[in-house]
Amino acid sequence: MNPFRPEAFFDILQGPASGLLTGMVNVWDAVAALPEYIEKILEPEILGHVEDGAWVEPGAVRLEKGGRVERGAIVRGPTIIGRNTVIRTGAYIRGHVMLGDDCLVGHGTEIRQILVLNRSNIPHLNCVFTSLVGNDVNLGGNTNTANKLLDGREVVIRAEIEGEKKSFPTGQSLFGVVIGDGTQVGGNILFQPGTIVGRHCLLHPRLILSGYIPHNMIVRPKATPLEMIPR
Repeated sequence: MNPFRPEAFFDILQGPASGLLTGMVNVWDAVAALPEYIEKILEPEILGHVEDGAWVEPGAVRLEKGGRVERGAIVRGPTIIGRNTVIRTGAYIRGHVMLGDDCLVGHGTEIRQILVLNRSNIPHLNCVFTSLVGNDVNLGGNTNTANKLLDGREVVIRAEIEGEKKSFPTGQSLFGVVIGDGTQVGGNILFQPGTIVGRHCLLHPRLILSGYIPHNMIVRPKATPLEMIPR
């Protein structure tokens, strides 16, 4: 069975993201498909509240009921913002973004071409690009993604599956991270291009992460290599 199918990482039974993720062979395929998908389903309308002093690109954003964009935030489209989701002062949304319900994008945070499912927070001083973030995920401050290799080559996922080291080409030169449902991410973490994190992991602060982190792992600093233990 393919360990990287979207259903292994996310509960996607309902909501607008289900049309993107259902039927995808690998989770990273959804990153490449996200821009076209958002453009296809977007019905621009402001149903929530945009404070004076915020800028929301006209005709390119859908803000659902209960959503709020605070003064000083910038939201470019095409972007979909779910119910009761808050975009705080100083956030910069650069487009091709889909945010679920009850999410938070905080001060000093910049995001582009990402899907965030429900009840997840990217709260302050984060840069997250070309990535997927699951349900009930929290990112610590100053945790960021790198989404391009220095030499510009294709991003390859490197993983150990059933004791065997394998490589999985993504077909993409821009790809950041996938974070599964319920994972908690400490501050000051850098995700290298092509990082895949399973469900319900605990990632301690001050790490540089790459490759595949299986479900239910605790990852914490150690001399060499990093220590991963079952949760």
